[in-house]
Amino acid sequence: MTTAPEGFTEVRLVDPFELHVGPAFSQGETGTKRYAFQVQAHHCNLRGVMHGGMLMTLADLTLGQAVWDVTDRAHSVTLNMQHQFIKAANEGDWIEVVPELTRRTRAFVFMRGDFTVNGEIVMTTSSVWKLLGQD
Repeated sequence: MTTAPEGFTEVRLVDPFELHVGPAFSQGETGTKRYAFQVQAHHCNLRGVMHGGMLMTLADLTLGQAVWDVTDRAHSVTLNMQHQFIKAANEGDWIEVVPELTRRTRAFVFMRGDFTVNGEIVMTTSSVWKLLGQD
């Protein structure tokens, strides 16, 4: 069982899929939260590094939480997400990200984030989210 790093609290995940990949942790205020996630053995591929699909899931989870925060909990769906894998993350590593809101319209939210291990970028992500019920 993973325990929260100092100063972080566990994110209350509600999506049934995300419950299988967590826990995730956060610290800070809405709009500037830092998220942390510890790589466990079941997140790794046969090479012993975090599976790329798991990294993408982590991006969807954390950037989605940030969208939830900056929209006062509006329901949204991921329309587009682009990733660039830079470096491997290993079992036991803590991955951190501070999602950045880059643009918001009435119906769309644009986010990005640099996912780091010990200050080194392992993946960058940019995404577009559709706010449901907004045309």
